[in-house]
This record gives sequence, C-alpha cells and structure tokens, in this order.
Amino acid sequence: MIKLTKENTKNAVARSKELKPRVIFISDRVFEVQSTNNSNSYTVRFDVKNGNPFGQCECKASETGRICYHITNAAAVNILRQSIKRQYV
Repeated sequence: MIKLTKENTKNAVARSKELKPRVIFISDRVFEVQSTNNSNSYTVRFDVKNGNPFGQCECKASETGRICYHITNAAAVNILRQSIKRQYV
C-alpha cells in the first residue's frame, strides 16, 4: 500500500478529472475502477493506519509505487462513502 498525500496525488487527481473513469463499489474500502484507455478494470483498496490514508491498485503504475488516477478516483468515492457512514452511525 502507498501512503496518500496531497503532494503525491496531485498529478493523478488532475488526470482523473480529465479522464473521469467509472468507479464501482465492491465492499467497504474496495472499489473497481474501469480504465478509460482500454477495457481493463482494476481493483483499488484503501486502509487507514495511524490516521494516515493508504491506497493500492492492481495497475502497473501502482505496482511501481506511483499513485494512479484509479486510486484518486476511487479515493473520492471512498471519502464520500465514509463521510455518509459517519453521519448515520
């Protein structure tokens, strides 16, 4: 898993705004993101350790330790889901 920060997600956020891939909820903190370049789908997982957010994707960029647009798009959906959960718990 890769620690998510404003600095290391900046480029991926810009790319995800441009491409707008489809994000599908699978289970708590697990999402499927469909690639906009081809028919591939990637599973993205999130975790929080010591208050720090971490993300992991199955794509080649993430395997090399880079933040991909799949992670940042799924992160936006995950943040929304987690905030809604907190309101109703």
